[in-house]
Amino acid sequence: MAREALLFVFHDDRLYTFERAERYSASKFGGPFDLKILGQPFGPKPLHRIASLGGLHIPSLNNHQLVELPLVYGLHYDGCRIDYRVRIGHTIELLNMAPTKSSDDWPYPHFPPLLPYVPLRLEDTSQRTNYDDFASRFPNMPEQQPADLIVAVPPPATIGLSLWGGPDADDVTIVFACDLKEKKVSACNLTT
Repeated sequence: MAREALLFVFHDDRLYTFERAERYSASKFGGPFDLKILGQPFGPKPLHRIASLGGLHIPSLNNHQLVELPLVYGLHYDGCRIDYRVRIGHTIELLNMAPTKSSDDWPYPHFPPLLPYVPLRLEDTSQRTNYDDFASRFPNMPEQQPADLIVAVPPPATIGLSLWGGPDADDVTIVFACDLKEKKVSACNLTT
């Protein structure tokens, strides 16, 4: 039986597809938010760790002194757009975020402060592709590749939690544009 793909990563003309692993892994979906946040204030609700990519799976992360690339997003912030820089020591610097005030009922009432922890593995091997083919899989992706590493997170069906709820839940994809040299990540959600 095929496993659900939870993350799609485009980097160096390759598609890396991540799915649930059976044991601990260098890459993960969800889990505890163990990062220190500096920079722009926000709140009162927390940000979510959507995923973390490990250098074991994406070797060029190691070339940029990124053992782990945390992918952080404000699920409690309606229409969130976020820019941050990854620092040493499990720290991120929040450069810009809009909105900065969370909603009590977004994305829906009683949404949890943590996403379920799911260890990830690469689905077989990476595939050669180009940005246009990668972008065509997801709604409203930028026409031009916005950064050297792009991560698309469509709404998962098998983690025991809906990210968005409601009838349009399948239409929202969280997209991370990662500039590895600058260690800068920009994230937003795209809908059809």
